[in-house]
Amino acid sequence: MLTRELMALALLGISWVTAFMVALDALIDFRAMRSLLNEWKTSLKTGVAKSDELATHEIEQRVKELDGDARGLVFFDRKHTSTVKGGLVTLEGRDVTVQSGAGAEVWFDAATRAANASCKTTAQFDAMVQRSLGAGGGTRVVKSSTRAGQNVWIAGKQEGEVFVATLVSTFDPRTFARSRAWASLGVVFASTLWCIAGTVLAFWPPVFGTVSIGGAVVLIAHFLGMTPLAMGAREKSRLPSVAYVRGLWRRDEVKQESAVSSPAVSPQN
Repeated sequence: MLTRELMALALLGISWVTAFMVALDALIDFRAMRSLLNEWKTSLKTGVAKSDELATHEIEQRVKELDGDARGLVFFDRKHTSTVKGGLVTLEGRDVTVQSGAGAEVWFDAATRAANASCKTTAQFDAMVQRSLGAGGGTRVVKSSTRAGQNVWIAGKQEGEVFVATLVSTFDPRTFARSRAWASLGVVFASTLWCIAGTVLAFWPPVFGTVSIGGAVVLIAHFLGMTPLAMGAREKSRLPSVAYVRGLWRRDEVKQESAVSSPAVSPQN
């Protein structure tokens, strides 16, 4: 027979196992970011691209039309593809030919990815509606490309006259790695302190008194809430090469934006 003491111990154990698993996952993330930062101390270089499409990033998305009176489209990411096409880059005052290394990644900032995935005109919206027709919906590709004259951060190694790149980024990747490392540590401390607080309150005398029961509530909240919070934080800090863009277009909003904005060249969607 389960007594309240056994149930309390089971809750305590589950909460601490959850805290341990969350902390372990976050610490793995922290170590990965710290490893990148250490590696970039010697391998990361800043330069200027001398040709268009030195590197591109593509996101294949599934598009479906929303049900309801208000016309809308919803997008789901399916695949992310980084491509370092190569070309001339001015690195440390001299022109260097950059080639792609194995598994090279291409990073664009979130604002650029979102802008390239956005809807600029009602004509673009209507064309996308035609793609979405059918039971399974349609697909599109959101493409981001470097341009000539753009500052780039390139990680890799020099091999003779060629620089073999494992990363091409349009922003300083160290800022992302540092923020993700700090976010990972924040998850570790938040989960651990939350569990400690619940444990202290749960054992507050008299056991099973008002304060003690409040501690049990704190532990239950930790068990139910910490894992989704940690997963949400991790999703928001995914590497830019695989970060979710998704998207939601509403035709009424496109009309309003088109009325107050000047014409712009739409991205390749």
